[in-house]
Amino acid sequence: MIGNLPNDTLTDVFRKVANQADKLAAFYEINALRSTNQRFRALIESDQTIRSEFLQIRQETRPARFENARIDAHNPAGTRTANDINNYHDVDDPVAHTIKWFAAVRDINANPDMVARTAIERNDVTDPVAQDRIKEHAAERDLNANPDMVARTAIERNNVDDRLTQDAIKEHAAERDLKANMVARTAIERNNVDDPVAQDRIKWLAAKRDIKANPDMVARTVIERNDVDDPDAQDRIKRLAAKRDIKANPDMVARTAIERNDVTDRLSQDMIKWRAAERDINANMVARTAIERNDVTDRSAQIRIMQHAASVEAFSNAIRGLGERFRQEGGRGR
Repeated sequence: MIGNLPNDTLTDVFRKVANQADKLAAFYEINALRSTNQRFRALIESDQTIRSEFLQIRQETRPARFENARIDAHNPAGTRTANDINNYHDVDDPVAHTIKWFAAVRDINANPDMVARTAIERNDVTDPVAQDRIKEHAAERDLNANPDMVARTAIERNNVDDRLTQDAIKEHAAERDLKANMVARTAIERNNVDDPVAQDRIKWLAAKRDIKANPDMVARTVIERNDVDDPDAQDRIKRLAAKRDIKANPDMVARTAIERNDVTDRLSQDMIKWRAAERDINANMVARTAIERNDVTDRSAQIRIMQHAASVEAFSNAIRGLGERFRQEGGRGR
């Protein structure tokens, strides 16, 4: 209907819409007319005054429109494609590329059966980096939703072709399997984790899990169960298990925790002895007894333990002094 109006009337329509107080609403109305009516669009393009006014409104509303586009693209119930969103809100690059990423992720989250390629094509994602991130996101969604799915299936299903991204997905799948109490070797082989550094990380995570979950499991069993072959990782596991034993068993001396978990590293032994002695001091044992009981032979550790004992005693005396003061003041008050 508006297409049959003369140019003077179309100009009046533009000015009436443009002069309203809500410039954002004005822009959307003008843009809708501009998108659907060829004569209205031609008027804006040919009349320099009107075009200048339109560009001014466009500039003023730019931040609000871009924010609306982000909200639109994040809406889990939304069905608009990224290009539809960008066209409606008149979003240009580089924000338009971001909207494409948001919309593709929205589609992946909302549709568990949608593979990455479909989300990428539907939302016209052309940036290679964004494509890789979308593929990774879709693959991780599949792994989280399907505990029986191995990494290779998620990678192939979503056409993940970047090697580093593939490695990250494999490690993610293996870590997921560890949470289901799978031993490290099975999780590594099942998900085809071939990066040696990632393999060591998975073994360490599995060992740490076992130590925390099984208070009776000694370090050697944890190491063998998860095929931990890195010497440094083995030392960390032994130290962690010994620290766990000391913390969980107030009567266990350092030597027992050390021998029980086969702690052979001298620095680790000294750390365990120091921790055991501090634990004993916190339980009101005098420093000399704690040092002898836990066989603390390192002079620096002995000094630290005595300093800790002095701090504990000073704090206890201060608390007792405050308590006595309050009792005396309370008695005078009565």
